[in-house]
Amino acid sequence: MGFIFDMGNVLSLDVDVLPCMAQRLGMPIREITAYTGEDFDALLVGAKTAEEFWEGFNRHFGTDVREDLLITCFRPANDLRMERLILELKAGGHRVVCGTNAFEKHYRYHFERGEYAVFDHVYASNLLGIAKPSPAFFRHILEREGWRAGDTFFVDDRAANVEAARGLGMRALHYDYASPDGFPALRDWLAAEGVLPTISS
Repeated sequence: MGFIFDMGNVLSLDVDVLPCMAQRLGMPIREITAYTGEDFDALLVGAKTAEEFWEGFNRHFGTDVREDLLITCFRPANDLRMERLILELKAGGHRVVCGTNAFEKHYRYHFERGEYAVFDHVYASNLLGIAKPSPAFFRHILEREGWRAGDTFFVDDRAANVEAARGLGMRALHYDYASPDGFPALRDWLAAEGVLPTISS
């Protein structure tokens, strides 16, 4: 069995930079997101740098932002319950990798702080040039790991990513990190699949 866990809002919490950005810029979040869609997509696959993003942002809004708020506002923390769960799976003889959509500086932030250390390997969109929910992202991991889709578990907080994984035949769970029942539901699912020996919180 192989396991792929997302990073943001699965292992790493408080990853949303938009509220902080909106406050620092004095702009509504909806105004920021109306502009950033394609640029964020380009950042995720390493096709645009943060510096290029802010140059375009400043031209569009007539602002003079000189710091990279995408990293200044990024202050996540790993969920210790999820770390213990991943270690439990590894202790059971399973390989657990991270499959994450990441901006380059966010990837570096996690890497430099050892926040990926619990995983056996990290597959990050900014390094691969492919982002979820593209099927190519999942196929790349399956091919590199030598896993069959039907024997691979995937956990992610975004429904579109989960549906893409299921479309390839993977066993996938939409993880509701904001719900008090989210983590127990994940454990219940893994226990029902026979990969956890016991259910505990």
